[in-house]
Amino acid sequence: MVVVSSTFSAPAQGVLLQTPNTKLIINNLEVGSATLYITENNVVWGGGESINGVPSPTIQLLYPTISMHAVQRTPSPALYLVINYELRLPTPSSQSSGGGDAPQDDDEDNEFDGEEAYTQLRFVPQNENDLQAMYNAMSQGQTLNPDPNQSPDEDEENYMDGEEFDEGEDEFEDAEESNMSAEDPVQMFRQMRLKNGHTQNEETEDADIGE
Repeated sequence: MVVVSSTFSAPAQGVLLQTPNTKLIINNLEVGSATLYITENNVVWGGGESINGVPSPTIQLLYPTISMHAVQRTPSPALYLVINYELRLPTPSSQSSGGGDAPQDDDEDNEFDGEEAYTQLRFVPQNENDLQAMYNAMSQGQTLNPDPNQSPDEDEENYMDGEEFDEGEDEFEDAEESNMSAEDPVQMFRQMRLKNGHTQNEETEDADIGE
């Protein structure tokens, strides 16, 4: 689940890492700067200022929502995430009217251009030296919150650690990702989804034949 809120309350327990003045870029849109909290239960960004000068929204991500996290070196050093939802931020007018939390969960129709929904997030720290600690905290949080819909065997097959790849203008390292190929991260995410679906269909067909 993804929750977007106009109010902010700093996590009080289970904080693995917090980095103030962390810039957030959603897809290619800069949102603003706020504090990033990586906790044992979720990832929270909030308590800062949007690029237009108003208080930033608060964004909470549960770990099963996060399909990939990696250290990105170019075009700017960042913690790069792909989430399997189309993240929609409230407009400034709806924020000022106190719209409260705006949860986005898997019951919504999140189809985007006929393909499975996704959003790219880049958390750019004020101090580049914080990147490795951010990545390590994310990895720890992911380990504490395995996908309930995925078996341990699938986790071993679909995740790899310590990979580095350089494609076009984007360079990533220390990637922990869901079985992606060697093109841009979003394309790899799509290919992974298609491949996994195809594999599952083949397994089902084999089981039917065996019966």
